[in-house]
Amino acid sequence: MKKLIFGMCSLFVLFTTVNAQENLTYQKPSAEIMQLFDYEKAPGVLMDEKKEYMIFTWQNTYKTLDDLNQDELQLGGLRINPVTNIASAMTYFNNLKVRKTTGQNPVQVQGLPSNPRIANLSWSPDDKKLAFTNTTDHA
Repeated sequence: MKKLIFGMCSLFVLFTTVNAQENLTYQKPSAEIMQLFDYEKAPGVLMDEKKEYMIFTWQNTYKTLDDLNQDELQLGGLRINPVTNIASAMTYFNNLKVRKTTGQNPVQVQGLPSNPRIANLSWSPDDKKLAFTNTTDHA
C-alpha cells in the first residue's frame, strides 16, 4: 500500500508543471513608499579647534550602482579599491558650506568640481584652511 501511494505521488510530481515564478517586469512602488526612501540627508558638521568655523558636509542618501560595483582587494582585513587606493566602503561628501559660529547663513564653497566625491577632510594646524581629497573614477 505504501509503495502504491509513493508511486502515485511521484507520478503526480513528474507530470505536474509548477510555475514557481511569474514573468514580472520592473514594478515601481507607490508614491507613499517612494517618499519614505527619497529624501535628502541632514548635513554633517565639522568644527575647527577654536570653535570659530563650522563646515557643513552633504552626502548622497544612497550609493550609486557604479559605486557598489567597484572592484576591491581584500588586504589584511581591509577592502581597498585598487584603482583609487581608498577604502571601497568610503562614503563621500558631495557639497561643502562654511559658516562662522556667530554667523547666520552658511557660504557655499566655490571651485568644487562637478559631481565631487570629497573625503578625508582635515583642518590646517592654524585652523585657517581646510584640506580634502576629491576621488575620481581613475584616481
